[in-house]
Amino acid sequence: MNYYQEKVENQGNIPAQIYIGNSQCMNCHYPLHWHTHLEFNLVLEGIIKGVINGNSVTIPPGDIFFVNSSDLHETDAVDQNHMRAITLLLSYDLLKEYCPDVDTYYFNWSGNDTIHQQLKKLILECAKLSEKKDAYYELELSIALRKLCLILLKNCKHKRQEKNLSKPEVKSMVDIRKVIAFIENHYEDDLSLSEIATYIGMSPNYFSRFFKNATNETVHSYLTHIRLYHAHKELLNSTHSITELALNNGFPNVKAFIEAFKKAYGTTPNKYKNQFAKR
Repeated sequence: MNYYQEKVENQGNIPAQIYIGNSQCMNCHYPLHWHTHLEFNLVLEGIIKGVINGNSVTIPPGDIFFVNSSDLHETDAVDQNHMRAITLLLSYDLLKEYCPDVDTYYFNWSGNDTIHQQLKKLILECAKLSEKKDAYYELELSIALRKLCLILLKNCKHKRQEKNLSKPEVKSMVDIRKVIAFIENHYEDDLSLSEIATYIGMSPNYFSRFFKNATNETVHSYLTHIRLYHAHKELLNSTHSITELALNNGFPNVKAFIEAFKKAYGTTPNKYKNQFAKR
């Protein structure tokens, strides 16, 4: 598994990011990552298979894949060609406005169907407002998002329990998060194992073992996955050449990018984009 720190920026005056996804021919796999925003994935069609803090879950249509702030998580589709979902990333700062000590809580509504239906209704409303963009939609959307916050704070808030971790375990968790953030900020560069090891204050050999134990893959494999993830998004959302895609995302050359892409997606970047354009 690979994971990175995702940068999430709100949409203008709206304290959230909202995506309405129809994933035919698109990459449904989001590598293991973390962000401070709360994440809601409402499945409309297909099935999401996800991982949260090492625990695997399967989310059928009508259910919500929910992720608390800073939890490590990963999502994928059981069937890449049959997946529709609404993703809502709710600003953590918005929650802090109304609950300054929100860091000491997590949110969970398991087993409460009434709350589930209320949240589902609001997510659908937010998606509709975001998609139509009628007059004053930003105001309506901000109100809907605050209603969502109110439900979470009044009905889904639970006190976090301190885990009995040893000092080395705590340091390990802190160090791996530092590494994730560093790589996310520098994956476009010619990043070496020695450079990352120096940043975290370890020898290259020790860091290599530390990273493999924490992520179950090598630094090189991890970097390739992260670069591919970003290159894939750029491929589908720009007119950049293959050379530009490779160099923009930290690949040493075009050949390395094409080989990595073909291994991951079964075809070349150009053929993949052409297939996507026909859908």
